[in-house]
Amino acid sequence: MSKEDFFSKLNIRDYNNQLEDVLEGKSFSEGSKNILLNILYKMETAYDDYKKVKVQVDLKKELLESTINIIKDNCNEIELIKPKLNEETKLGDEKYIVKKEENKIMSYPNEKTVFYALNRLKKDRFILNNKYKIIKDAMEELLNQGYIIDKDEIIRDFDGWTWHIVSEEIEEYIYNLVYQNIKILFGNEFLKNALYNNQTVDIIVELENKLQEISNEDIESDMSKLIYQIAILENIKNNEEKKEYVLNIKKELEKELVQMNNKKEYLQKIANLKKVIGKGIKEIDEKINNNKLLRESFIEENKLLDEDKKIFSLSEYSEVIQKKRENLLRQLDEYSEFMKPFNFVKTKTEVSKKYKLLNEIDLSGDIEVEIHRILIDLQKCFLKLLNQKFKNIQSKKEIIEYIYLFRYYKLIYINKEKQIKDVDELKEDIRKTEKHLITKACKLKAVNILCQDIEKNYELVSKILSYNIIELEDVNLEFKKHDKNIVLNIYDDDTIEDSIIYDGNEELNVKFNKKIKLFN
Repeated sequence: MSKEDFFSKLNIRDYNNQLEDVLEGKSFSEGSKNILLNILYKMETAYDDYKKVKVQVDLKKELLESTINIIKDNCNEIELIKPKLNEETKLGDEKYIVKKEENKIMSYPNEKTVFYALNRLKKDRFILNNKYKIIKDAMEELLNQGYIIDKDEIIRDFDGWTWHIVSEEIEEYIYNLVYQNIKILFGNEFLKNALYNNQTVDIIVELENKLQEISNEDIESDMSKLIYQIAILENIKNNEEKKEYVLNIKKELEKELVQMNNKKEYLQKIANLKKVIGKGIKEIDEKINNNKLLRESFIEENKLLDEDKKIFSLSEYSEVIQKKRENLLRQLDEYSEFMKPFNFVKTKTEVSKKYKLLNEIDLSGDIEVEIHRILIDLQKCFLKLLNQKFKNIQSKKEIIEYIYLFRYYKLIYINKEKQIKDVDELKEDIRKTEKHLITKACKLKAVNILCQDIEKNYELVSKILSYNIIELEDVNLEFKKHDKNIVLNIYDDDTIEDSIIYDGNEELNVKFNKKIKLFN
């Protein structure tokens, strides 16, 4: 048990009492209050299994306190709506509706849908710097949607006894997968730090730095680019206005790049802009230093303004043009800096990078097809980087955590029907990565070697790691001879999970008719 987990257990309070205190100040119905108390109970009951399976999670006290705080600070009204057979309800085809501006949720009367709605009321959000104009909205949506789906999981897929992934209730498969890619590679704390310190932490810079730490090759730049491309495509796929906006930015970047390729002409253009700005500053200075000119300008400019935008005093107008002067001076400084040789090269590189990001996206055809293409490339990059991380594993504890993480990754849904492990384009990459992981686990004596044949040993262990068994440490294996074949019975503790029949020519490293553990 980690030091953090130890103190967390010592500090666990009676959260039911804490929630009941909050509910006393709310005008929720008794039905709503009971559902909220049941949510807390289910989170507490499911937490240990949730943490075991997922590895990278918040502490239990953080999860419970976060949910209580949403109810306390962000939820003023809960309207429970019973489904009506063959009749339309206020929810229409939805299971819940969130009205953020009113801090209100409307939901079917069950723990899952109320919990989903509560998570969407949470005010904490990933926020990117405005300088990331091209990807800002798209990446914020990806990260925030991914975060919410991630939070749904403890109630959605865990009931205190089993782990069952409810794929039809995952609202955004792509956002969830990409969010989990980031989380598996860099950890839960990385994302929490960016979420709760978004005014001081630049998640784009942090993400690219983390990628560079893992690999010195081109993988890291490819992965960040692919993440941004998926975010953009997901953001525009059902919105023609956003799509047109992206196409216009691409045209502007292309035009700017062409101009920058003729350095002499481009710098002359900047010099001319500086002259225009200098002239504007001079005109403002003349007005500020001459009351007659200031008044004349005030009257003339006011004539051009709509009634609701008119400036009502000379002193107010003076402040307006002072601010305009400050903006012009700032632009002048920026252009002067830009004209320096080093900064010109740097800016050209940045413009080229942004153009390449958009130019490599095919917006002329089916966007869903393009998303799938890029998503597959992203997963290939992710698996390469995961392989890099495996090289640094030195302990049994760490390798077992990565076995759980990789098992979790394989079972992530890429759409409603298909999990990562079932994607044909990824099967070979998954096989290589998992084989590397299992080989490392065998060398560290964390996993029992079942067969002397390396390939067959990998196949057997890989098969076992495809089951939704919560505690892999509880897996028992029993080999039996059956005619010319071998039967492998897989037990979750004492309950049989499955039986595998295969050709018995391989040289096994175990005794027949005797149960053994998967892990040492």
